Amino acid sequence: MNTKNFLSAFIICAYAISFCAAQTTTKAITTTCRMLNPICPPGVYIADPAVRVMPDGKIYLYGSRDEPGNAWCSHSYDILSTGDLVHWHVDQTSFATEGIGKQTGYTDRILYAPDCIEHNGKYYLYYSLAGDSKDDEGVAVATSPLGPFKNGKIIKGIEGIDPSVFIDDDGQAYLFWGQGHARGAKLSKDMMHIEGPIHDSLLTYEKDTFNEGSSVRKRNGIYYYVYASHVRHGESNCATLSYATSKHPFGPYIYRGVIIDNWGSGRNLVNNHGCIQEINGQWYVFYHRPTQASATMRKACMEPIHFNKDGFINEVEMTTQGAGGPINPLQRMDAARACLMSGNVMVTARTPAYDIPVEYLAAIRNGDIAWWKYFDFTNKHATRFTCKTWGNNLEATIEIHLDKPDGELIGTDHLPAMKDETAYTIHTVPVKKVSGKHAVVLVFKANKAADSQKDLLNLEWFEFEQK
Repeated sequence: MNTKNFLSAFIICAYAISFCAAQTTTKAITTTCRMLNPICPPGVYIADPAVRVMPDGKIYLYGSRDEPGNAWCSHSYDILSTGDLVHWHVDQTSFATEGIGKQTGYTDRILYAPDCIEHNGKYYLYYSLAGDSKDDEGVAVATSPLGPFKNGKIIKGIEGIDPSVFIDDDGQAYLFWGQGHARGAKLSKDMMHIEGPIHDSLLTYEKDTFNEGSSVRKRNGIYYYVYASHVRHGESNCATLSYATSKHPFGPYIYRGVIIDNWGSGRNLVNNHGCIQEINGQWYVFYHRPTQASATMRKACMEPIHFNKDGFINEVEMTTQGAGGPINPLQRMDAARACLMSGNVMVTARTPAYDIPVEYLAAIRNGDIAWWKYFDFTNKHATRFTCKTWGNNLEATIEIHLDKPDGELIGTDHLPAMKDETAYTIHTVPVKKVSGKHAVVLVFKANKAADSQKDLLNLEWFEFEQK
């Protein structure tokens, strides 16, 4: 096994461990697996999720792969797949423009957001390329939804990024794309070319706050055009996934509102990108959050959504629980699964050679706040809070609140200073008994005025315990 595969095995193993927590009962030890956000494994960064239920009944997520050293994305794609929305698997290098897996003899440009669809037993990957060129998008083909996708070819006539492929009820396929203004065209029967006129300005930057990230689905005769929008946080930030609807694939589309907003999920946030997808009768929105105080290093997430009788989608909030419902507080919670953060705090990763990648909250300073939504404390009788801080920490306090930063204070963890003593420290404090569904909100404070502008601690995980 080479080094890359060895480390990949560790990543996937660590991901399974993080989702399956041992829960002790009076009779036996059982293992409970959880649906939690983000759905990307530790150390894996997949953004711009395009999700499909393929003919084999499994769910496949195709997206951009972020890596350190690139402003956005990389030269290859990975695929996330699952049969139950709990156990997600990673298949690496399904398609590439450089190095191993390269399938584009005409270019080595970085790959932006893709989409993929099945048609007549074949799987068509539509990819986009970074940089200024008239040949911005291409298509590659595989015999499996896992790829590998071969023989990438230019789709002539397309300028712009973020392709979205859609096949209508009558079998006609369409491709949508664009940045600043949305475009669309019919696809040929072989799915390899566009044919007929290009329909321009289906949505625009000025009228519909359309930035990029096209994704089209159909429900009950209505076409839903989901896209990254600057409707809320200024023209330089498309943190919201908005949507518009139409009775025809080429419009006219009418702006309807926001599905989800990832504002507050990390520092230096710039964009969002995702889709909606029906899975076993339930619809979900897939989106991404940034990490490492960067606009990149993004991780795919998902939330259930609901439609009103008129077909409109109710806006949903970012959560930690994701698709699985409220979380058992007696199970360990990775700190990096915080769904909201305020202040200097950020998600980062520790990736030692030949060891398990670990993501945690770092650069925590006085007054920083982190939220995890939601836990169900009903009948759990939790009396203690335990957490793990990684590395050195200054003398600090962690306040444990419910629902909001000034919500009920159920415990206070006073951390003594630690310097070069051990690799980590375990802290345990009593908490008030809690019942019902609540967000857990941790407020971090410096104990000394001189430390108010310094990094106080790194938080790896926490859990509630029965005494």
